[in-house]
Amino acid sequence: RLKENMGFKTAEEYLATHDGDGDGLLKPEELDACVKDALQDLGVTGDDCKVVAEELLKESLPVSGRSSAGRETLNCMLEAAQAKCKLRGVKRSHDGQSSKEQFDAVGKELSLQAEAISWAAPSAGADIPIASEEDVPTIDLLDMENNLDSVAKLIRHVCKDIGFHLVVNHGISEEVLQQGAEALEAFAALHASVKDKYAMDTGQHPAGTGYLPVHNHKLPKRPKGNVVEAFIVKRELGPRNISLDKMPWPSELGSAWRTRVEALASEMEKMALRMLPAYSLALGEDATYLDPAFQSPLWRLRMSKYPPMKSYEEGQYGIAPHVDTSFFTILHRIEKEPSLVVWSAKSHRWVRVPSKPGALVVNSGELLRQVSNDTFLATRHYVLNESTDGRLSLVFFFNATADFKVPVAPGAGGGKPKYPPTSYLEGQGVVQGE
Repeated sequence: RLKENMGFKTAEEYLATHDGDGDGLLKPEELDACVKDALQDLGVTGDDCKVVAEELLKESLPVSGRSSAGRETLNCMLEAAQAKCKLRGVKRSHDGQSSKEQFDAVGKELSLQAEAISWAAPSAGADIPIASEEDVPTIDLLDMENNLDSVAKLIRHVCKDIGFHLVVNHGISEEVLQQGAEALEAFAALHASVKDKYAMDTGQHPAGTGYLPVHNHKLPKRPKGNVVEAFIVKRELGPRNISLDKMPWPSELGSAWRTRVEALASEMEKMALRMLPAYSLALGEDATYLDPAFQSPLWRLRMSKYPPMKSYEEGQYGIAPHVDTSFFTILHRIEKEPSLVVWSAKSHRWVRVPSKPGALVVNSGELLRQVSNDTFLATRHYVLNESTDGRLSLVFFFNATADFKVPVAPGAGGGKPKYPPTSYLEGQGVVQGE
């Protein structure tokens, strides 16, 4: 059982205690002792201490490829240790709870934050290889017209083993995508004092919408700020009735700017709905299985601009490692160098997603993972824009109707349902402040 954090120290204090040669780095045996010392200070003892320590070491060092750890890595591991310890006393949703129990959104969010910190994702893009077709395959949506079953089979493979794929012949015109990118550039060019008028979480517009400046700590919430600025709008019909008329549209850019943004979101929503039958089949159900859950889909459009960066500090990223809370996400990016980094479950390494003319990126999120009973992946990913040019991304997060309780799909497999029927409004997206 977790006791109060009496005696828990800072990373500097643990480092000073266990750094035998004073070089600022903990060797593997020193790190093992240090982590166990910290866990004991958190009240975790005996076999539990060994288990949690092994988890932390396994999750951190093998991924980063380091044989020793400095203050920054140790700090991340200590934060992960605290989050893991909090969760050991929580009956978590994927610990086999029955479908009648309530989904633990706070516990799930703590879990995701702990996992993300423990990944120790590299901050140097040059060391990360470009993904192969096997790592990130391509799906042609034209094939859905004549052979929906084969597309569904490929989507099932991607969702079970990879989590990311490219999509061609998606139906969104280059003109709409270009106008969306121009709209983003126009907003980014506004003076900081103007953009600040539309800042997120000021109480002037719905939560989770508006402007996030560079070095913000939200979406995702991580120890170091995200080196990106973003403008976010969403449509959430249902109990909260968050319509597009309630968005913080910048008056300085006129009605034409809003028209372009709405046109992009509309086309991305059409694409997402077009793909639903294939996802229904991929879940082992009939092609219309998901239709009731998506009668009025909730979506968020995040328009992000990443500044040019020669390099990042350790533990710093364009956007920090995370998994999406969505059902799935659609991404259009404009970048000089491949900057989207994803974890390849097939090759057990981080890879950068290559650019492909006319292709969009699609990845599965936590809601789809829950619906699949954890047979599908919500793949970890982040951004490193190590380039002399800025990077633009237009990200469409696609979710079910806000108050629709989505159950585990019986055909997905995975044994007894690990999750109760859960709506977006009961999920970790709201806990995150989306």
